[in-house]
Amino acid sequence: MEGKKPLIKIAFLIPSSEIGGTERMLLLMMENLPSDVFSPPVVFTIKGYGRFTDELKKKGIKTYTFNLKSRPFDFIKLLYCIKKEAPDILQSFLFYGNVTGRIAGRILKIPVVISSQRSTDPWRKRYHWIVDRLTMRWTDMVISNSFTGRDILTEKGRITPEKIVVIPNGIKTFKDVREATREQLGIGPSEYIIGTVGNLREAKGHKYIVLSAPLVLKKFPEARFIIVGEGDLKGALIKETERLRISDRFIFTGFIDNPAGIIPLFDIFVFPSLWEGCPVGLLEAMALGKSCVAFPVGDIPYIIEDGISGLLVEYRSVEGLASAVITLLKDKKLREDIGNAARKRIEEYFTLDIMMRRYIALYLDLLILKGKKGKIKSL
Repeated sequence: MEGKKPLIKIAFLIPSSEIGGTERMLLLMMENLPSDVFSPPVVFTIKGYGRFTDELKKKGIKTYTFNLKSRPFDFIKLLYCIKKEAPDILQSFLFYGNVTGRIAGRILKIPVVISSQRSTDPWRKRYHWIVDRLTMRWTDMVISNSFTGRDILTEKGRITPEKIVVIPNGIKTFKDVREATREQLGIGPSEYIIGTVGNLREAKGHKYIVLSAPLVLKKFPEARFIIVGEGDLKGALIKETERLRISDRFIFTGFIDNPAGIIPLFDIFVFPSLWEGCPVGLLEAMALGKSCVAFPVGDIPYIIEDGISGLLVEYRSVEGLASAVITLLKDKKLREDIGNAARKRIEEYFTLDIMMRRYIALYLDLLILKGKKGKIKSL
């Protein structure tokens, strides 16, 4: 009788302490790795402790936490811990995580090293791209969650397209979601709710919601705005609502563990990100049947079919954002039609099952290429 094949050991390296779209996707991936193929995953975080490391601990995921920015010599400890875990696959995320993962993979001769491109990263300077190119030779494959991210890598990073695979984010079907209520938030039954979800940082463009709000309120004074998320810009955003004398129309919830519990309250989901890859928050809102308004950045023009499964407006246009919101508030049937089309779009192209099948197939293909056939078993 043939003995059991050993399980594949996968480790993830990420420079995160807080929770955003990338971290939520990683948690979802780890929860859905088939246990008859993969051993329990291990995570290495290199930016200290925070909500993300707390969540990993809560879920019982083995985690090693370092802070390489304040203690760069802890890189030696990181190498020791990775070597001790001896993963077959080391997958890294985000720029600093990717560079660290490639160097560690090279030194420790990890069988399969994978990098991840999660956004278009317009903040990168020339030296970032130089470092990216120099270390790219030490990765077996780059997974981009967007076609735009792939194109940026080939154009600015000069990475050969054959070394990049696009796997868009996928989300689970929402069942038995414990929803927040209007009463809990102090919102009346006749008030419209315009909302968004995302960390409060420049890339997410929250200021455009605040700046467009007075235009919306002129037409719909009963409208309320909910901003879900935490971040460095929270204070500045609150001050701006006070300057515009509309602070009573805004609710800043702070961090919410499960945004899917509050999105169902929204009449319209606004997503004014200034740069993106394949945004998780937008996918979740569409999956919940919300009519969405967004700037056409990253892969959003691929996710949203303009006028069918959402509305795209001119980049950074306060007037365009307000006009789209007003159009939807005026027409309940249009909101419902767009929301239904959005849900169907997600069910067809952006499910968790589709994403996981593609990730697992890639993992197995790379292990075969690297001569690790003994660990492969059919799914």
